Amino acid sequence: MKKLTIEKYIQGKLDESFTVPIAFISMLNTILPKAAIDSLNQYGFDIQNMITASKEHSPYHNRVEVEEKGILKTVEISLK
Repeated sequence: MKKLTIEKYIQGKLDESFTVPIAFISMLNTILPKAAIDSLNQYGFDIQNMITASKEHSPYHNRVEVEEKGILKTVEISLK
């Protein structure tokens, strides 16, 4: 079963890393409110594209950098 790996970096150093089954992401796609899905899409995390990439055995990777209170944080999501 395909999984998404989510990694959070603070100031360039890995802070957290975890994996979730793509089946969980598919479930989120059906239960999350549209506003939440739209918010994720604004940051480039398109749940539908993640699901499609998994079904088509295609790569998926996205990275978003955010600065909060002068601290650079990066979130990377990839399909494995």
